[in-house]
Amino acid sequence: MEDHGTKLVGPRAPSLPPALRPGDLVGVCTPSGPVAGIAGERFRRGVRALEGFEWRVVVGPQAQVRGYSAGSARARAEEINAFLRDERVRAIFTTIGGFNANGVLPHLDYDALRSDPKIIVGYSDITAILLGVHARTGVTTFHGPTLMPEFAEYPEMLSYSADSLLSVVTGPGPCNPLRPPASWTEEFLLWDEEDKRARRLEGHPGWKWVGSMSGRGPLLGGNLETLCCLLGTPYLPSFEEAVLFWETCDTSMARLDRSLCQLDAAGVTSGLAGMVVGRSFRGGEAFENELRTHVTQRYADHGFPLVMNVDIGHTDPMLTLPVGAIAALDASSRTFRLTTSGVRAGDSSGLPQAATQGRAER
Repeated sequence: MEDHGTKLVGPRAPSLPPALRPGDLVGVCTPSGPVAGIAGERFRRGVRALEGFEWRVVVGPQAQVRGYSAGSARARAEEINAFLRDERVRAIFTTIGGFNANGVLPHLDYDALRSDPKIIVGYSDITAILLGVHARTGVTTFHGPTLMPEFAEYPEMLSYSADSLLSVVTGPGPCNPLRPPASWTEEFLLWDEEDKRARRLEGHPGWKWVGSMSGRGPLLGGNLETLCCLLGTPYLPSFEEAVLFWETCDTSMARLDRSLCQLDAAGVTSGLAGMVVGRSFRGGEAFENELRTHVTQRYADHGFPLVMNVDIGHTDPMLTLPVGAIAALDASSRTFRLTTSGVRAGDSSGLPQAATQGRAER
């Protein structure tokens, strides 16, 4: 069923998809940019990584499409709808972000997802789908890794990224409180040409807390630029008393300021319970310092806890955050916790065995 724009806001008690189990069938869709046809070995390595977690994998038809997006909005939506309507498919992973994922939103079969909730994972431009789906259905979605950048890491997915994802989607939930990784990287290796070795890691500087406030509410957010594209549409949930998390691809403070002004003017930041800010995408330490100063000056007196430099979005490794689950921030004790699960507990025994074997701590 197509969506014709009636405004709905996801309920505060989200609908939970069942936890993933070994042997479950998962779909790979491409609702945004096409990359599989450009970096084929990288793509195949990502599929093998999913299979290494003991899931069966089916790849949608848009993966090999060329262009600025992976086909028309309707074609990309129908790829997703085929997975939403297939009761055998228990999770949908995305290949990569890009642009124009918001174009699929009017064409998605929300009724199918309401009747059979399933896990949807991605970040960056996929923010549009994560928030749009949650706003329209109340189903928890997952801000986490995509196939090409994270699952296809050489020689294997970074353990912090893998463990965070698996703890959230296989249940019962992550170890609390959430903590930064020991190390991180932003080294770029050209896909299918240079990514034949592990990227160089460096020590993590830690998360940066502001003030001594505490707050609790549903986690909502994603990529800042994509989030702003949803303002004024029926695909943005209410942020009242929510914990907003965001990260940015923009390294221009002028453009970043414009986006934050837009959020403020739209009322998104006026009634928050907390804010989580991710590390910027290849901004460098000088920009990180400027970003932290700007955000602190802008929001320190808004009455909610604030933590920055958090490992979400365009950074490696990354946390997986369930959109709609309840999070608690406490700046005085410097703790970030998830207090509810993003999935419905079943007979899952937790992490697939393959996830805990043969992986060095990275």
